[in-house]
Amino acid sequence: MDVHYDYNLAFKSISEKLKKKFLRKPNVSDAIDEYTALSKQLDSEESFSLSAACWQQVAKCYHSVGNVVSESAALQNAAKNYLHSETATTIESNNITFNEDLLSVISTYDEAIKLHCDQNERVLSAKLCLELADILAVKYEKYFESIPYYERAISLSVNSESSQQLQVALIQLKLAAIKVFTCDYLSALKIYTEITNSISNMNLLSSSRSSSFRGSDLTGLNQIFAKPQGLSARLLTEADISKLLLLIYSNPTKLQPEQKQTLEVYSSFQTLSNSAANYLPVICLNRNIFILLQSFVMACQSNDVKLLHTLQTELWPQLSDVQNYLLNMIIDQMVNSSYTDDLLSQ
Repeated sequence: MDVHYDYNLAFKSISEKLKKKFLRKPNVSDAIDEYTALSKQLDSEESFSLSAACWQQVAKCYHSVGNVVSESAALQNAAKNYLHSETATTIESNNITFNEDLLSVISTYDEAIKLHCDQNERVLSAKLCLELADILAVKYEKYFESIPYYERAISLSVNSESSQQLQVALIQLKLAAIKVFTCDYLSALKIYTEITNSISNMNLLSSSRSSSFRGSDLTGLNQIFAKPQGLSARLLTEADISKLLLLIYSNPTKLQPEQKQTLEVYSSFQTLSNSAANYLPVICLNRNIFILLQSFVMACQSNDVKLLHTLQTELWPQLSDVQNYLLNMIIDQMVNSSYTDDLLSQ
């Protein structure tokens, strides 16, 4: 109670100094210093939401003098303090709340995002969108609420530069995982296909380049590709494996040519068929994982539930969380299908 009382007095005192006097402008610089000092004092007393309110006042002061950089920094400090308050009241204290501070986090981030968009600072806007999306999805499992911010981060990050394309692919992987967890499988499949296509196109070369291999595209034309390395290879294989598992689980009625090719490659009875040898994601994939995935696909085709469980044990350490989630879903689907068939045959 004392903290709130002292805060109200200090806050009112600073606000009074900002009121315009006759023929005299308020001293914004002093107000900024005092609001900042008050926010730090409140931080030390773990009154994070009150500290956040001070930072919002600092942002307003900077806005009044047209200092966009400092205004954005103050808004981000406010958002982080609201987040500390939300964490303290919900996660650490295990209290039931209406997420008032989390709503303030979203509102403050929105204000900062708009600020940078108005200045045509797309990279900074995308960074803030991604930060907020990760907070909502990872920290609070608010998947549906995070989707618009991931999508906006992608649209703001679109650029012709290869490094920027990889950044977009990283965000797309996060968005696709959220789509899986919210049961929007067709949208997730579309995103994974876009990732594999974009990275493949990034590695399309002219014949004069070295360190390449020849493959055929979906129109039957021969093309030369560079073998993806590092992050590019990791993103390509992760998206392709997720795409494969989604194709098995969702069994869509209409397949794009790229999706048909994926199923054909992993359905081959040969260890490395001609189609697999010319399939860019497989070139980057660990040979043992490729063979395990081929075995998994063929076990699905033969409804061999026992073999599926054995393969799951071997694949589990090699796959991401969303891939293991899909792996579980596929096996559950197969088990339930076998159980239903047994009932119908009785």
